[in-house]
Amino acid sequence: MKTFDKILLINADYPDSHYYFAGLPVGIGYLSEVLSAAEIDNQIFDLSLERDINKLKKKIETYRPSLIGYSLFTFRHRYNYKVMENIKKAFPSVPIVAGGPHLSTLRESVLMDCEAIDFGVTLEGERTLVELCEGKEPYRIKGLIYRDECGKISYSGDREFIRDLDSIPSPRYKKFNLKRYPKNMNIVTSRGCPYSCIYCPVKATIGKMLRVKSAESVVEDFEYWNKQGFRDFSIADDNFTFYQDRVYDIADGLKQKGLTDIRISCGNGVRADKVNYDLLKRMKEVGFYYMAFGVEGGNDRVLKNLKKGENIETIRNAVKMACDLDYQVGLFFLIGSPYETRKDLDDSIKLAQEFPVCEASFYNLIPFPNTELYEWVKKNDYFVESPQEYLDWASHWVNKPLFATPEFPYEERKKAYHYANSLMKKHVKKEARKREVWLIKQKLHDYYGISGFLLDAVTWAYTLPLLQGTREEFMAYIRRHGQKEDA
Repeated sequence: MKTFDKILLINADYPDSHYYFAGLPVGIGYLSEVLSAAEIDNQIFDLSLERDINKLKKKIETYRPSLIGYSLFTFRHRYNYKVMENIKKAFPSVPIVAGGPHLSTLRESVLMDCEAIDFGVTLEGERTLVELCEGKEPYRIKGLIYRDECGKISYSGDREFIRDLDSIPSPRYKKFNLKRYPKNMNIVTSRGCPYSCIYCPVKATIGKMLRVKSAESVVEDFEYWNKQGFRDFSIADDNFTFYQDRVYDIADGLKQKGLTDIRISCGNGVRADKVNYDLLKRMKEVGFYYMAFGVEGGNDRVLKNLKKGENIETIRNAVKMACDLDYQVGLFFLIGSPYETRKDLDDSIKLAQEFPVCEASFYNLIPFPNTELYEWVKKNDYFVESPQEYLDWASHWVNKPLFATPEFPYEERKKAYHYANSLMKKHVKKEARKREVWLIKQKLHDYYGISGFLLDAVTWAYTLPLLQGTREEFMAYIRRHGQKEDA
């Protein structure tokens, strides 16, 4: 089997996406790190930044990789298939290995639909990619989809999950131009989710087995990036607070290291049944400021149908505790869960209105393959859009329901989406503005040295109605930039 000694890792672009600016691709960061540790030369090309296929071709011509890696989501996968086909046409002798959530979810069908892909990597790709580069026979590499000599597509079977996450080097993004990304560092402290929510594709892409990094390793990541000038961090976990003792240890470690000038967001959400007042208070003391909760439904019947494993009283108490501790709080709800009615949705709206939150969003459900929701919708013939079509364009931010039920018809779902989000936009306006002003003040002071009267004047000007048109651009700039040399 041929070995690959020069790897070009490509981060996909997603035209017409809801993302306002590109963020550091954590998955590719991990792959680059393990390749470097194995002394395999690698470079990065981020299409979400460049958005120019000709620049990509020039990069391939100059770097001359022996293997091209391409990471992608299911959203806009057809566009990315065309990109890979374009690459293959221009460089037919260079194999392409694709990975990411799209491959983990749809497996062999991806290689059937896109002939430009030579290999596919499922689930955790670090060790699979290294073994492929080192020349191990494809059929012996767990987690690898490949084409044999006759062109038949085969899968070697799932690779066992990496239990010791400390054994994987954390991304240091040395192959990236960090100045081109937002000055907010995503920190991944765990993988997997042990819960059984019927709509969630996580178990198909990263598994149900929860594995966590040690508190010491997590603190080390914060310390490293703080020394590089970063003060804003986001926890990119699904279950950060699952082991509460570990969170206390992380908080203690941050304090011991003197990391008192950082801001930490839990934007991916935490489970309400995995926090308490003392834990939230301790987290707040060491820099946690934003806490999101995936509420999903407004009453226990809806939550039970979703197999959420929580009840409304637990959720209500957790949100109240976070608000009482002056966290900036975000709430996320679903529209159109199995057997949900319009009256049930009113319960969700009332719950959101109980609290002074800075964000409350309602989304139409997306039935992803390999989920219980998908099979339920398929069994009952409730699809109003073909999965083959909607998987390419469906987004939580688009008011286009993908299925409808007798209890909640299609047109009612569309009206409910518009009504709920319009109402929430008004409800959170005051707290959302407070959050923006707070964030602006923090970053202008920390990164640009602005303080006193000038700081107050800039933030006051930001709130003026005449600046309405430029407010979003200014906020995006503040989020993207931070270090003084970028000013």
